[in-house]
Amino acid sequence: MRMYNPGHILKHPCPECGGELILRNSKYGLFYGCANYPKCDGSHGAHKKTGEPLGIPADKPTKQSRIEAHNLFDKLWNGPEATMRRKEAYKWLARTMDLDKDNAHISKFSKEQCDKLIKILTKELKT
Repeated sequence: MRMYNPGHILKHPCPECGGELILRNSKYGLFYGCANYPKCDGSHGAHKKTGEPLGIPADKPTKQSRIEAHNLFDKLWNGPEATMRRKEAYKWLARTMDLDKDNAHISKFSKEQCDKLIKILTKELKT
């Protein structure tokens, strides 16, 4: 497992302004924050122990779609209405979205992919 230290610059630019995303520490743990803060509040999640980036940075509308898609997706495998195990759910996701398993993660999805998944899951879950 690769370890990243505070100050590491992410290869992806800030999706809000194009600036660099720099690994920082906060009272909530590690995260990537825009170098242009406070003019830009772009940020991206990092693994709490390693600093590894969580998926691909996204602008605010894409982040919102990812959250909505993940909330629906998680119902497939987690909770009282679960219809499959977690591993099966990710296989379903890869198949449904026509992706290989390495790219079948909502944290890597575009807004368009999220919107497509939301539509599919809404029918699948009948929400």
